[in-house]
Amino acid sequence: MTSSDSDLLERLKKGEEIAFKVIFNKFYSKLFYFVREFIPFDDIIEDIIQDTFITLWNKRNELKKNSNLNAYLFTVVKNNCLNKLRDQRYRQRLFAENYADSNELDINENVLASVDPSEYTFEEIEQIIVRTLEELPPQCKKVFILSRFEELKNKQIAEELNISEKMVEKHISKGLKKFREALKDYLPLMAYLLVP
Repeated sequence: MTSSDSDLLERLKKGEEIAFKVIFNKFYSKLFYFVREFIPFDDIIEDIIQDTFITLWNKRNELKKNSNLNAYLFTVVKNNCLNKLRDQRYRQRLFAENYADSNELDINENVLASVDPSEYTFEEIEQIIVRTLEELPPQCKKVFILSRFEELKNKQIAEELNISEKMVEKHISKGLKKFREALKDYLPLMAYLLVP
């Protein structure tokens, strides 16, 4: 867990709403793309994420000082997704709108149940990300960091680095290929990073 996450956690435990908003903004897109791997409806994804953050707020005093926010939020959102996948009304909606059949739902449920969002897993993922970033050529690394970690648009990256948007796209594609390979065992947890 980073020192900023540790500070946010302490402020959250004290009931600071600003810390909660920072956590929400920091983790929302990660959770959204994770849930989207298993749930195709944006309205339901929003509900699942909202329930996840409500749980965080309501149980903030139960969190330990060294709790990993990543691991905690992904565990809660995973459980919320599993509950939704097992809900009969949700299953009926999927069938009615031809999004999935019974076998596909069972496969999604089994894959989701096997995802390990523990603190150990996130530490391992962080090490893989750092190692993979270091293996990228310098310009590709800069572009990838600006795109995926600082969430700049391609045009902004092109202007900042004084390169063409086509070159930005090329670097992002190269970085995505490397990360997909390096993180293949963790794809559901890393979908937000790998979405083009």
